Amino acid sequence: MSSTAVYRRGPDRPLGDTPGIADTNAVWTAILDRLEADIAVAFSGAEPEPWAPPALPGPIPAELEDRARRVLNAQEESIAILTKTRQVAAAHLEALNLVPASSGAGHALLIDVRG
Repeated sequence: MSSTAVYRRGPDRPLGDTPGIADTNAVWTAILDRLEADIAVAFSGAEPEPWAPPALPGPIPAELEDRARRVLNAQEESIAILTKTRQVAAAHLEALNLVPASSGAGHALLIDVRG
């Protein structure tokens, strides 16, 4: 019997050969590396590159499960932070919309700050 087994990667994906353990670890490590890098980019304020779900080489290896949980927790934290940031920005935009439009004919408004 071969050291690889046939597995289904998803309902719409064809059957294929399961890579060896070392290959599976390498693929999952690369996936986790990319997810961690995207989280760091999101926290930096930059925009991550578009992401497409990779073809998975089978279940995540047991030795990478803790790392995957940490990545998931970091993703959830980043989602919460980005959601809060979006809510604050929306509140600022709403406040700006409450400022009445200028009725002047393009004249500058001066504010007496001395009294």
